[in-house]
Amino acid sequence: MTLLLAACTEPTAAPPATDSPPVVALPAGRVLTVGAGKAYPTIRAAVAAARDGDTVRVDPGTYTNDFFEVNTRITIESTSGLARLVATTPPPNGKAIITTNTDVTLRGLELTGAKVADRNGAGVRYQGGHLVIEDSYLHDNENGLLAANAPLGSIRIVRSEFAHNGLGDPGQTHNLYVNEVGQLTFDRSFSHSAVVGHEFKSRTRNTTITNSRLFDLDGTASYSIDVPNGGNLTVTGNVIEQGANSQNAFLVAYGEEGLLREGRSVTVSDNTVVNRRSGGLGLLNPGKVPMTVTGNTLYGLTAAQFLNGTTGTVSGNVVSTTPPPLDTSHPFTR
Repeated sequence: MTLLLAACTEPTAAPPATDSPPVVALPAGRVLTVGAGKAYPTIRAAVAAARDGDTVRVDPGTYTNDFFEVNTRITIESTSGLARLVATTPPPNGKAIITTNTDVTLRGLELTGAKVADRNGAGVRYQGGHLVIEDSYLHDNENGLLAANAPLGSIRIVRSEFAHNGLGDPGQTHNLYVNEVGQLTFDRSFSHSAVVGHEFKSRTRNTTITNSRLFDLDGTASYSIDVPNGGNLTVTGNVIEQGANSQNAFLVAYGEEGLLREGRSVTVSDNTVVNRRSGGLGLLNPGKVPMTVTGNTLYGLTAAQFLNGTTGTVSGNVVSTTPPPLDTSHPFTR
């Protein structure tokens, strides 16, 4: 079972159908400071006062039940390290710790504890516009990121970590779950240990996963990457590990709920793929979409098991008998 959400706000411009979303130019704005002795005691208060182009700069520390929706085109960032937003009660909007309705950059934030009555709470709920998440840590929520439909919108995630999000059975919540958005980019980031749900789930028109890590470790996640409605997909330069306790045999699923998106360009190249699950397989591709699958290094799978009948440009996928080391360090640099 899955959940489809409706966007409440249209973004300012359509992203191009490329791997990189547009750079949104904002007018020069003010800096609103948050913390002990600063202009605003809570992030919520600073966001409410913000205008387009402003930066909300947050001192390190723990901000408990500091929930807010963002309706202006702003940046919210920590001054150093991570500013920790902790939910110990349900957010009053029944959605998320942070809800974004327009073009927003989030940088250096830790978001944890989001739970709501419908069991679909999120660290971040995206509802439209161009969202950037950088150097952030979203963990132990019902969903790390949950994104509504916004076909002209984009989400870019860089140097960020998603961990231990999900409620367990029946697996309807995930580390990150993005519905029909124009472009989703996941770069130099780390998603791991989702609770029964997927490490990464995208219904977007264009999905790009590069130079990142997607690990089950000892967790119970299902797919490492799930792209259930097709669309253009690029998976390049990543390390993907399926754990022994994975709920599903396949690492990457493409179009298993119907090829509803227009794009059919799929590249899975130059990744290191590790399978520790008994009976594990690589690609679930029921639509028999031809793919470019080249230069992948496989451990715990043969090339035939990884391809699972997929055809197209298929070459240079080699099997290693030595398990590669798994880097579990945080990707954020603040």
